[in-house]
Amino acid sequence: MPLTDIADSTALTERLGDAPFREKARDLDATLRTVIREHAGTPIEGKLLGDGVLAVFTSARHALEASLACGKAGDNVGLPLHLGLHAGDVIREDNNVYGGAVNIASRISSLSAPGEVLVSDIVRGLARTSAGVKFEDRGEQALRGIAEPLHVFAVREAASRGSRYSSNNQMA
Repeated sequence: MPLTDIADSTALTERLGDAPFREKARDLDATLRTVIREHAGTPIEGKLLGDGVLAVFTSARHALEASLACGKAGDNVGLPLHLGLHAGDVIREDNNVYGGAVNIASRISSLSAPGEVLVSDIVRGLARTSAGVKFEDRGEQALRGIAEPLHVFAVREAASRGSRYSSNNQMA
């Protein structure tokens, strides 16, 4: 599940002003939700993240592709994103998801540099041969509120992407 968050939104609001920032953020939110759907994901409508978006996917490859596209969309409008992905079980209630996997995705997102996609070792393992990307090892990371450190990787686009195929892996 990817989680996005606008980097330095407070500073951007100060620089742009309240109304112009909200307009750009609202437009970006709509774009991100479209990108997520175009990559076979489901944006979580009930999750109120302020200036972020949470989504679930049934494929780690699709989640990675969507995250990279979301990062580009944010960069294109001058609102760089923090992006983090984790895979795990979630509790679904109405139009929302809850649970430890959501918390870990949020913590991974907070570790990323603006415009960077970070993933857990679980996501890397699911997508390492199908996503057509490279993974840069960031080592074990302590995540606020999480008892055990988690191995994290930065996603780098590969020079040439391999063939695309359908995946039956489940990711949530």
